[in-house]
Amino acid sequence: MTFKPFTTQSLWADRFGMIAGALCAVHCATLTALFLFYPALWLNRRYWESGLWSKMLWLEWSLLALAWILVAVAMVAGWRRHGRTEPGFLGLAAVMAMSVLILTPLHFSGSWTGLAALLCGFGLVCAHAWNARLIRRVRGPFDPS
Repeated sequence: MTFKPFTTQSLWADRFGMIAGALCAVHCATLTALFLFYPALWLNRRYWESGLWSKMLWLEWSLLALAWILVAVAMVAGWRRHGRTEPGFLGLAAVMAMSVLILTPLHFSGSWTGLAALLCGFGLVCAHAWNARLIRRVRGPFDPS
C-alpha cells in the first residue's frame, strides 16, 4: 500500500473535529442538566411558540452534519498517512451512534439520551485525538511539512 504525502488538511480537520466534538459534548451536558434541574423550561408553551426548540434541533442537526464531514475528511486523510483504521472505526461508531440518538424519536425519550450523546461526543474527541497523534508519530515532531 502506498501512502500519499502528508498534508495539513488532516491535522486541521482533526483539530476542528476535537473542538466540534467538545462543543457537542458541552451542549448535550448543559441541556440535559438544565432540563433535569428546571423541567418547567421544557414544558413552557412560550418557548414552543417562539420556535426556540425548533432552532435547537437545527443546531443539533448542523453539528451532526459537521461531525460527519470532519470524521470523513480527517479519518480518510489520516488513514492515507499512517495506515491505521482503528481511529476511523471509533469515529464512525461515535458519529453513527450520535446520528441514531439525534435523528430518531430516541432524542426526546429522556435524560439518558443526553448522557449517551455526551459519550458519543467524547468518543469523537478521542477518535480525532488518536488520529492526530498517529499522524504526528509518522511525520515526526519537528517535521514542518
